[in-house]
Amino acid sequence: MSGIVVITTKGEARRNFVNVLHEETDNAVALVVLQNVRRLNLTKRIISLYKKVGFFGMFFELYHFLAVKLSSQKKYALALLSYRSVISNVQVEYLTETLETNDINEDTIYEHIKKINPDIIVIWGGYILKPRLLEIARHAINMHFGVVPYYRGVNGVQHAILNDDFDHIGITIHHAVSEVDAGEVIKIIDTSYRKSPENFFITLNDMATREYINVIKTILKEGSIASRRQDLSKGKNYLSKEWTYGEQNMLAKKILAWKKPYKKLQK
Repeated sequence: MSGIVVITTKGEARRNFVNVLHEETDNAVALVVLQNVRRLNLTKRIISLYKKVGFFGMFFELYHFLAVKLSSQKKYALALLSYRSVISNVQVEYLTETLETNDINEDTIYEHIKKINPDIIVIWGGYILKPRLLEIARHAINMHFGVVPYYRGVNGVQHAILNDDFDHIGITIHHAVSEVDAGEVIKIIDTSYRKSPENFFITLNDMATREYINVIKTILKEGSIASRRQDLSKGKNYLSKEWTYGEQNMLAKKILAWKKPYKKLQK
C-alpha cells in the first residue's frame, strides 16, 4: 500500500490543507482528485426550484433570493460559515499530482486510485463515492460539516443554526461508508458559541482542519484509530433538494442576530 489519496473540490482552504498534510506526512499524499462542482443552467435551476416548492412557492423563493442577493449584510453573514485563519506563505499550487473530474465515480478515476493502492482515502466535500471506490483503501475517512448523527447530509451546520440547536453546531470526522455520513465517529470538533460568529467559525474551522490532519497522521502511524458507532435514529439526513432560498434568508437573519450583541465590541 502507498500513502494518501485526497478527494475534494477546488478552493484555497482545501489546497492549503492538502499541502500541509503532504509536508507533515513526509510527502505521503500521492494524489489529489478535484471534483468539479456541477452547475445547472438557468432552465434546469428553475425546474429544480419548481419541484422543491411548487408554482406559488416560486414567488416566495424569488423574494427570499432577492432578499439575500441585494443585502450586503446577509451575504456577509452567510460567508462567515467558511471563515478561517489566513495562512501566510500560501502555496499557489498543489505540492503533489492532481486530477480533475466531473464524475468522481468514473472508471478512469477508480483505476487510477486502485493503481496507487493508498493506505487512506481522505474526503473533504464533493459528491457521494460509490462503495468500490471506498473499498480500495483500508481506511476511508470524511470531514463532515455537521454533528452526527443529528445533522447528516447537506448543510449540517446551517440546519443546526436554523433549529437554534447551538449545542450541535460542529464538525465531524468519521469513517466513510456507502450510506451518507453514517460511518463510525472518530472525532467531533466543537467550540463555545458564546462569542461572535466571526470568532466562532474561525476557531471551529481552524480546529477541524488541524484535527483532521492529526487523525490522518495517527492512522498512518498506528494503523488504526478509535471510533464509535452512531445511533442514526437520533438524527436526520438532510438532502440538497430540500435546501431553499427561504432557508438561506432565515439563516442569514439568525447569524446577524447572533452577531448583534458583539457588534459594538468589534468596532
